Amino acid sequence: MTKVNEEDAKSANEEEESRTKAEPEKLETAMAVKATAVRSKLEDKEYLEGLSSYIRHVNRNVSKQESMDMAKNFVKYAEKYEVDEKIVMAIAQNESCYYSDAVSCEDFKGLMQTGDGLARNAGYDPQELFNPAVSIKVGARYISMKLDEFGDVSLALTAYNQGSGSVHSGNYSTGYAELAMARTAAMEDYLEDNGYVE
Repeated sequence: MTKVNEEDAKSANEEEESRTKAEPEKLETAMAVKATAVRSKLEDKEYLEGLSSYIRHVNRNVSKQESMDMAKNFVKYAEKYEVDEKIVMAIAQNESCYYSDAVSCEDFKGLMQTGDGLARNAGYDPQELFNPAVSIKVGARYISMKLDEFGDVSLALTAYNQGSGSVHSGNYSTGYAELAMARTAAMEDYLEDNGYVE
């Protein structure tokens, strides 16, 4: 899923403000509904259990508690950076198969296989990338930046994997993005087939 267009969001906010200036009670209600909508996935225990179950389905070495913690962090940071959590999870599956201690030959670390520079830019010591919550936060922030840069999920995923320079130069392969999108679809099917979503 792509991020919400900032102009559309601003326009919607302005419309809501003009409608509700004369009706403060409705404004409070609208704000409560919006806050509830933002929290809904984190509060949906069945949905979180489905994401957790999917992680264990892919990697049986991840414990139930670890997978639930990961699921909560995927949702939390996807919401924070306005990215679909299933895209963030698909990146983690592509990059590390949900192994939080993964290290690549290029020294990318953790679930999301991000580099030391991204960790430092986000205010973390690179060794903290082995903490799943930190890795997910840094990776979700990075894919959000790529979505802002390219405005296209496939190109953003490609840039996550191959760098923005490759995408801007036209010298890239879409294989990584295609795999991530296929995994996102498989995740959606898994959640639906197992009764976690309708």
